[in-house]
Amino acid sequence: MNSTLKEGLPLRGKSILAFAILLIFVGFSRHLPLDYPNLFNFSPVLAIFLVAGAYLKGKLSFLVPLLAVFLSDLTLSKNYGTDILEPFMLVTLSSYLFIFFIGRKICKSLSVPKLLGSGIVSALIFHVITCSFSWMVNPAYLKSPAGWVQSIFIGEPGYAPSYLFLRNSMLSTVLFTLVLAYAANLLRKEQSLFKSFKNTTDRLLKAD
Repeated sequence: MNSTLKEGLPLRGKSILAFAILLIFVGFSRHLPLDYPNLFNFSPVLAIFLVAGAYLKGKLSFLVPLLAVFLSDLTLSKNYGTDILEPFMLVTLSSYLFIFFIGRKICKSLSVPKLLGSGIVSALIFHVITCSFSWMVNPAYLKSPAGWVQSIFIGEPGYAPSYLFLRNSMLSTVLFTLVLAYAANLLRKEQSLFKSFKNTTDRLLKAD
């Protein structure tokens, strides 16, 4: 993947379908922490929304990453004991959509450094929003600035520190962002070559 990624054609037709299938497939890697506890919070979800925002066009394009997450949630919810429509999940989904629009914002001037920076910022934003919500509703935290700082960096006593969740979230978001962006660029390049071939063929047929 080049350090500079020109905007190019938006993904369309079969390219969108192929990319959507890839996002859904990658979404199921969210099961990794269930089998490998050291990978807690190592998830592709933020990257899925960030890259989808950057590469998919159209008013309903946000439904593609939502579908990828929803399908994996159907099995993850039983393991985590989480209702998809509970308040924390609604806050989480709102954070995902915010990250999707970060991807929308950077789509006109994509580059590897910008993708990496956006991945790190997305992980930070998601961490602060979800930890802040936990601070507000969880009685284990003092409702004070010190309690809020605890939720961001230390977390609830008896559980892994919050900063480890943030570390894994940043690492996974950067990794999956690069992988998904590379795949999207391959699809876009193939789509562009096909369009050029079709245009050339159409001109030759008209000339005859």
